[in-house]
Amino acid sequence: MDLNKLKQKILKADNKTIQDLTVIFIIGLIILIGASIFFKPKPTNKDSDKQMVVKQVANDDYASQLELELKNILSKIHGAGNVDVLVTLDSDEEVVAAMDTVQSETTTNEKDSNGGTRTTIQSETNNKIVTSQTTSGENQPMILKKVMPEIRGVVVVADGAKDPNVQYELMTSVETALGIPAYKVKVVSSK
Repeated sequence: MDLNKLKQKILKADNKTIQDLTVIFIIGLIILIGASIFFKPKPTNKDSDKQMVVKQVANDDYASQLELELKNILSKIHGAGNVDVLVTLDSDEEVVAAMDTVQSETTTNEKDSNGGTRTTIQSETNNKIVTSQTTSGENQPMILKKVMPEIRGVVVVADGAKDPNVQYELMTSVETALGIPAYKVKVVSSK
């Protein structure tokens, strides 16, 4: 349909049709404004874009190592006797890799023939893990840091834990060695 014909039809239309078109236009405008208010893009944390958890190392090795070291040191405490240790962890070890982040933003301003303007902002973020080549030629992610798991609790079973002084020494030794509060340590005597 030709624009001139459409223009003539609108000009020949009665007041009721013009009012209906105006109401529909205003409702559409309100919907667009409402949608833009409620559906804004959420801001991102810039630090989280720069790093990514590559893998989680099994915590069995870490817990076993802690148990062995604690058992060795606690069994040397005078009066402790035979000692067994159980360490529980909240999560696995996390290895955080370096990220190469590329951000781009494009702003477009458009003006129509009626004098209205429209601004369009388009942003794009690309993340890529930074890798380095080993001597064998393999690509491995560059590690920023390793986050060790938090200790959930420690149980110490010792022959000498019947004596309150030995029990106290065992508990404070575990607290000091692992840097954990007393409520995460339980010391009991063996059968």
